[in-house]
Amino acid sequence: MAKNLSYRHILKYTGVFGGIQAINVLSSVLRNKAAAILIDRYGQGISELFNSTINLVSSATTLIIPVAIVRKISFLFEKLGPNSVSVVHTVKVIRSWSVLTGIIGTLLVMLSCPLLSRVTCDSHEFTKSYFFLSPMLLMLSVNGTEVAILKATRRLKQLVTASFIGSISTLIICVVSYYFWSIRGVVISLNASLFVVTMLNIKYSTRFFPYKVSPFCKKILLQGKSLIKLSVSFMLAALIAALSETLIRTYISQSGSIENVGLYAAGFALTVTYTRFIFNAMDADYYPHLAGICSDKVLMNTAVNKQITVCVQLIVPCLLLFVLFLPEVITLFYTYKYLEIVPMVICGTIYMFCKAVITPIAYVALAKADSKMYLVIESISAIILGTSVVVGYECYSLTGCGIGLSFSNLVDAIIIYTVYYKRYNIRMRKNTMFVLICQFLILVIGICAISFCKEYSLKLTIVLLAILSSVILSVLSLYKKINS
Repeated sequence: MAKNLSYRHILKYTGVFGGIQAINVLSSVLRNKAAAILIDRYGQGISELFNSTINLVSSATTLIIPVAIVRKISFLFEKLGPNSVSVVHTVKVIRSWSVLTGIIGTLLVMLSCPLLSRVTCDSHEFTKSYFFLSPMLLMLSVNGTEVAILKATRRLKQLVTASFIGSISTLIICVVSYYFWSIRGVVISLNASLFVVTMLNIKYSTRFFPYKVSPFCKKILLQGKSLIKLSVSFMLAALIAALSETLIRTYISQSGSIENVGLYAAGFALTVTYTRFIFNAMDADYYPHLAGICSDKVLMNTAVNKQITVCVQLIVPCLLLFVLFLPEVITLFYTYKYLEIVPMVICGTIYMFCKAVITPIAYVALAKADSKMYLVIESISAIILGTSVVVGYECYSLTGCGIGLSFSNLVDAIIIYTVYYKRYNIRMRKNTMFVLICQFLILVIGICAISFCKEYSLKLTIVLLAILSSVILSVLSLYKKINS
């Protein structure tokens, strides 16, 4: 296990999932470009409201969440092997719950679609849209379960393949839907793309576990009681996070406009989504391994420090290069109409740096199944995020949203490290702290140069030197540790 958590292993899987994420990003770029041209900012704003609302309902109705699934199956997989009766039966129980809760979520949206339209858009104009989006609840529940099964049983090759094909399929579906049906195509694209992704994950997971469910069998459902207990706190945390995002978008739509929701969504995507490849390996590889060693404090602390070091050193050069060419990137990804989000994205850069520090630590509570602590921390984080972004928007419009994002994650990082230090004895080692401080200073210097240097040649020189310094520090540090 120690070998599996080496720097070489972390870099390998970060590279594998990073490569797939690069394809996902390219697909997302083309998808957003098509949306910007075909349905404009208004259409993107509607799409974001639909997405955030459906995700909120999904969080409220999913009783066994992927985190609990990964932990349970991963434990049985490591202990008993992939073909044991316990693993196969647990998969059946989990799938039965996912189908049942998916059906409940679908019916809930069908019954409350007038209310959802009124609350999110301040009119009944989108009642039919929410009705036709209701099947997404069943697909989200089933898809989340199948992805969790693939992760827990280390079927990373199948996970990567499904992600790749799903990304390309989603692009094609969205472009065709927007082209032929304009804004009406939003509902079609959301349903069709999720259906394809769900079918892909079912296809690959059923190669190892035939699809057997009994969603209305009391005996089977009762056997999932322990997983529900574990999931409740995680579900509430996900619900609060989804509620925070939904309230942010609803506030912007009512305080500003639906177009501003589209701009915020674009800025948030640029700030978060397109640098997420750093964290993809943690979802698929780091977390299952951490769950397996969480009883050993030394191994766990070592794993956390290694993951922080790799994440920080990979993300800083990417952020600097990304922000340096941000106007060109926005014009390429969207259109020139979106250039007003440049200050928001620049101000939100610190958000992603803090994310690289927070995420490896935050997984500890999940690995230890400390659901109460996870709920408390995530609730505080969601409240801080929602409050910071809303206050930021009220004071400085979209630029304030970027400031709010960075401020919230900076506070979040301090809270999480302080609490986990005391509760789990998580400590940043001197070499990890040294790398973190150096990379943070390099990032700040680069961002300041981009923001305040009016002479382009000077700005370019400073930023390129910052990137070079970050890369050299990363290479020297990681090379020494890989070969030590």
